[in-house]
Amino acid sequence: MAPAFEDPVSVRVLVRALLGWAVATVALSLIVRSVFALDTDADHPRAIVASVWSSGALVGRAVLAHAGDPDAALDAALSSHPGATLVYESAVGEGPVLVRPEAALAMSLVAGRDGLSVTMNGRTEYLTPDDLLVRHGYDTGLHLPSIGLVAGVDVPLALAILADRFGTPARDIVEHARVRRVRFVRSVPGSPPAPVITGDSMTDDDVAAGAFAAARFLARGIDADGRFRYIVDAPTNRTLPGYDWPRHAGATYFLAQAAALSHDADLAWATLRAASQLRDHAIVPCGPSRCVGEGQRVDLGSTALAVIAFVEIARTALDRGYALLVPDLTAFLRGQQRPDGEFMHEYDRGASAPIDVQLLYYSGEATLALSRAHALLADPRDLEAATRGLSYLTGPAWSFFGSRYYFGEEHWTCQAMDDLRDRAPDPRALDFCLRWQEYGRAMQYGPGDAPFDVDGAYGVGALFTPRLTPVASRCEAGIATLEAARRAGKTAAELSPLARQMRRSLALLLRQQFRPGPQHLFADPDAVYGAMPASAVDWQLRIDFAQHAGCALLAWHVSGG
Repeated sequence: MAPAFEDPVSVRVLVRALLGWAVATVALSLIVRSVFALDTDADHPRAIVASVWSSGALVGRAVLAHAGDPDAALDAALSSHPGATLVYESAVGEGPVLVRPEAALAMSLVAGRDGLSVTMNGRTEYLTPDDLLVRHGYDTGLHLPSIGLVAGVDVPLALAILADRFGTPARDIVEHARVRRVRFVRSVPGSPPAPVITGDSMTDDDVAAGAFAAARFLARGIDADGRFRYIVDAPTNRTLPGYDWPRHAGATYFLAQAAALSHDADLAWATLRAASQLRDHAIVPCGPSRCVGEGQRVDLGSTALAVIAFVEIARTALDRGYALLVPDLTAFLRGQQRPDGEFMHEYDRGASAPIDVQLLYYSGEATLALSRAHALLADPRDLEAATRGLSYLTGPAWSFFGSRYYFGEEHWTCQAMDDLRDRAPDPRALDFCLRWQEYGRAMQYGPGDAPFDVDGAYGVGALFTPRLTPVASRCEAGIATLEAARRAGKTAAELSPLARQMRRSLALLLRQQFRPGPQHLFADPDAVYGAMPASAVDWQLRIDFAQHAGCALLAWHVSGG
């Protein structure tokens, strides 16, 4: 066959087209930047929006030319609401913004930092970040279900707030008002800014305080039956509907660790209440064994995390009787394992048969559960199953980058690797986890990578506010990898990049933890003290957010950094 040669004319046309595209893109970017960039001057704010907040509700507002200017409306609001907080949001930058299409406006504001000024009929109203934060107005505008992301301001909500203030339909604002993007900086008169914790400044006391505050937040939310407040809306302190047994078990596991390390009787009592809910109400027959769940179809993760929790309770002597529950549950886990080491993640109780489907997390959880059970009870079958599970997870399961266990998410695997290191060391698994952490460092944000606090988070751009639970779970896996690598003889110099990666991520968690957070926006600040939000602007508090962050902080504390 004659060799194929490229047509030089076609190549020149392609090169010219690519160069034209590059030049046009750069030119368009410069034009957009020059037109829409904010004109900022932090030392000379254009206006100061002074707001009086009481129990998370706005009760007074005025626009001042200078901080501290007298205003009768503010004085009246403060005097009629004892304990209210005066907050300044200084407008330090302003620029144009597109109102149409709606998606353009939704994506034009930096989450947690930008708001709007709206002028109509000679009157100006401000929509500030606090107005949007207290109503969950950020990161709700555009949904990208294919990649599981949300971004942008809730434009209908923003327009509804402004329409209410102007006493006009929302469409009048879109059609007739002058709308500008405004950058705000918040300050609370009389309250010095809290010190900023960084990876370099973070101390062991900071880490321990954050971990135990997260544990006490969870403990306060356990009712008399042992059920957690599964999801809490931070601004209103309302308990939202929903429940999940794997996350209940995971939160119980974290509380057991915190109770044992702190010797706090309240945490110990809360742990045992949560564990009793699992023991007395969630363990059901599953063929010849027992499992955790409800209904005909149960998942592997509920049982795996229950085993991890029960082992921790028994190991730390909170209640050694929980060890008696473990063998029946680990028999179920072993029965869900395939010959190649992979696990089947669901079970049909009616048919007494496993369902061979795979989901995120469960194989790693089951491997760690079997390893922990072996360490407590020394059943060789558990060790053999855990070893095969780890071998599969760090081998065939990762046959290509898009395998079912997404490379950035299966954080339990490396905890299992560390747990097995002294009883069944697997050099290939350690190598896998070290490479995974190297991948994580390539995805880790640095200072200034986005116009909000992202140093230590993980992501792929400045449009999306980083979620905090993936940061925490990567820390759990990273700290486990660090410990295993140290025991394997890796030097401090070799592990320095990983240690710094962990410090930066843990510092981000401590900065974002509600300790105390923006108290003026909370109906009950004490109720949410110690909680970990979903992100800097998503203030729904789910129990696994505090659990993963708390477990990571405790792991660092125990390891000595």
